[in-house]
Amino acid sequence: MTKIIYAVGIHSDGGLNILEKFLNSCDNDVIFYLDNRIKIKKKENYIFVNGSSFNRLIHLFKLKSRTSINDHIFFLNGLPPVLKFNSEISVAFQNANIFRSFYRIGFLNWIFSRDILRNFIFSFGKKNVDNWFVFSPISQRILNKELNKYSNIKIINVLSEFNNKVEISSVNYKYDFIYPASGLKHKNHNLLFETLIQLSKENIYPKVLITLEQEYLNKINFHKYKKKYNLKIENYFEKNQKIFRDIYKQCRCLLYLSKNETIGLPILEANKYGLFTIAPDLDYSSQFLEPDFKFDINSKNELKNIIKNFLLKPPEKKNIKDDKIKIENSLDFENFLNYIL
Repeated sequence: MTKIIYAVGIHSDGGLNILEKFLNSCDNDVIFYLDNRIKIKKKENYIFVNGSSFNRLIHLFKLKSRTSINDHIFFLNGLPPVLKFNSEISVAFQNANIFRSFYRIGFLNWIFSRDILRNFIFSFGKKNVDNWFVFSPISQRILNKELNKYSNIKIINVLSEFNNKVEISSVNYKYDFIYPASGLKHKNHNLLFETLIQLSKENIYPKVLITLEQEYLNKINFHKYKKKYNLKIENYFEKNQKIFRDIYKQCRCLLYLSKNETIGLPILEANKYGLFTIAPDLDYSSQFLEPDFKFDINSKNELKNIIKNFLLKPPEKKNIKDDKIKIENSLDFENFLNYIL
């Protein structure tokens, strides 16, 4: 029996965090198909694939020809295969932005986005799947709605590590706030800059850290706004997640501004490192932990006032021994590995 984890397309952000958990937990007899944009030490059981649609299709044909009825392929990249395999097929659904109703995107933007292609792949390939898995209750609800005839969607608990808190002795924070997010539109960086500009007009300049690649810095006019309004905002991009997470030790509070998420991993990371959390009053924000402060994402003044009050009257150090992540009716990660592999 050949055991395969297909993860082409995963190369950054929360997806990479989850992939690394599989890479660190699986034996060498599990074959990984990985995106060639990942910077990782090569192994005999790693096959690197160019992430373009054409190359993925070619490798799917090759994979189909090499597998048999006794084999098991786990598509960790969140999309079902467009080809019908003889082997058992499992999919871990992750990206709900492929559904326009969840993404809340305009029709024209939807037509010209990559997500419409992913939506087509999902719709065409879902009939080829034997088992569906998700990583959060929100994903389970969304997928249940899309798969009318499939009811046995299991949640994998990959988040138990975030119950192991990190004690930070120093209170000399370099940054008041951190917003760790990619530059995708739903991450809502415009709201961050609008809020900081409003605060600057009141002579309030919080020290903020964001985490964007260079191409996104240019798209949001980072340097222009920073110079024009004298904003105390810096950027730090690090693809290695182990190195990146150390930056939390220098931050006092997480700002999370995304319009839609299925997990909202930075909320869990911030809690692990004892940061306070400011997040939108949306379902994803509270599905695992309750943020310290919530705001109406459609109100510009509400976020501004929360930040202002936080700076003027800083709360005492957070008790990081509280807040355990619990996911009802979920598969423990180790038990899941035994089940599927």
